Amino acid sequence: MVALPQTPDPTLELADRALENSENSHPPRPYLGMSSIGGACDRALWYGFRWASPKNFDAATLKRFADGHATEAVAIARLKAVDTLEVHDLHPVTQRQFGFEDHQGHFRGHMDGVIFGLIQAPKTWHVLEIKAVSDPKFRELEKAKEKVGEKHALREWNETYYAQAVLYMEYADLNRHYTVVCTAGGRRWMSVRTEADKPEATRLRARALEIITTDSPPPRISEQPGWYVCRWCEHSATCHEGAFPESNCRTCLHASAVGNGEWHCARFDRNVPLDEQRQGCPAHLFIPPLINGEQIDAGSDWVEYRMKDGSIWRDGGRS
Repeated sequence: MVALPQTPDPTLELADRALENSENSHPPRPYLGMSSIGGACDRALWYGFRWASPKNFDAATLKRFADGHATEAVAIARLKAVDTLEVHDLHPVTQRQFGFEDHQGHFRGHMDGVIFGLIQAPKTWHVLEIKAVSDPKFRELEKAKEKVGEKHALREWNETYYAQAVLYMEYADLNRHYTVVCTAGGRRWMSVRTEADKPEATRLRARALEIITTDSPPPRISEQPGWYVCRWCEHSATCHEGAFPESNCRTCLHASAVGNGEWHCARFDRNVPLDEQRQGCPAHLFIPPLINGEQIDAGSDWVEYRMKDGSIWRDGGRS
């Protein structure tokens, strides 16, 4: 019998495209996140804060995100089912997720909750964070705990998660963090307890402020686009391949972050509402270092570049 050819199911392919269209249409978040500030590259963090690259996750990635959210909910419910534990995933007063902000509202984070009554430390409140990971990543944490011990395992395993943990402890004024790490669906889980690290929290806050206030992209972490951090970065096309950045207020040389989480336009001397920031305006001029070319001339409402292929391109002159 001749084997039937293995072709994708067109119905499921259509559903995947619908998922991508729906999820990728959501606007980017308006702040620099405490969940990302531990990332390796300052430039990538700046690109994200400035909305420089399009958000374009494929269906497989979006499904992993959904699995993670569902798994976190399962883990929280299982912890709440233990009578001797006190678990709050919402603030008891506001009934909203625990949130923190700094640097005039441009640096924000939302923790999963707090927990009290752990058998390991029954009298100590802990920041609670749930992480859903792949099976290989789960095994890496097991090895990290064996290598450096539980208190240092989180940093050994994932610098970004460690940064998030120390910041949440700092802003929540707690000295302990309890990370529960699960495989998909919560079939396997383990925990890591981490102690407060005030010097690291201070360093991360300073790093965030630098990214928020600088008006041009920080240096690349590597000039080699094939380096593993760059190869998997969502901003690689903008950073290394010369792709044009997104056109919005955050990529405009007239814009700057100001108080109360707002952005100010120097061209029109006004604070710009969030929805308008995403659209930009006809007077938009790209921040020059975002353009893959050499700036050679400028006027009151335009900037001219010699592009890498030798052509001349003028930005602006539309207002």
